[in-house]
Amino acid sequence: MKLKLNNNTIIITNNIEKTKNEIIKILDKQIVKIFLRDDFLIEDAKMVIKEAYISEEKKKYLIIGAKTFRTETQNSLLKILEASPKNIIFLLISQSKSNFLPTIRSRVPLLFIKEKKCREKIDIDLTKMTLKDIFEYTKKYQRISKAELKDMIQNIFYSAIFEYKIYFNQKEITIFENALQLANLNTRGNFLLNSILLTIFNKINREKNENNKIIKQNR
Repeated sequence: MKLKLNNNTIIITNNIEKTKNEIIKILDKQIVKIFLRDDFLIEDAKMVIKEAYISEEKKKYLIIGAKTFRTETQNSLLKILEASPKNIIFLLISQSKSNFLPTIRSRVPLLFIKEKKCREKIDIDLTKMTLKDIFEYTKKYQRISKAELKDMIQNIFYSAIFEYKIYFNQKEITIFENALQLANLNTRGNFLLNSILLTIFNKINREKNENNKIIKQNR
């Protein structure tokens, strides 16, 4: 891995732990403080800020990694990211840029080092599903984690396009984008999955009805 780590950076990666270890190797003999969490809370942000104001004569790297970052946590870090103390460099690691607020992304450059990975096959047929199928599917996944929910939303989106050849208009794409953002805010998984699956269900049935009308008119 060849990284230039001279400035505050957001690093987007599939594997937070592996990326953290690679960065530590690169920063050999440098001062490094690590803050790795599943969900980065306001208490964690306070610890980071406290560490950032402990001065050092040479550069000190603060590695902040998490699957999710609370909104209030990011807001508390905003000022120190914008005007970092002397010799302090922040390296924020997560799996998606959507985990970070636009205010953070506008102040800290993004670096993508994602490894190619196979998407999991979704266990519902998007073109044949019924309302009952949607209900049972969303009930099955109502208690999944935030990260798993976001992966599932993305898997459904890409499966719809590349496997089932379902093509969305901008309004429908926005529904998926909003679902990803709401997943970050801890919205219930069954609610979000129900929303996107109903979008696909209604789209398919609407197109079927339109095709049937065309066939009747051409008879």
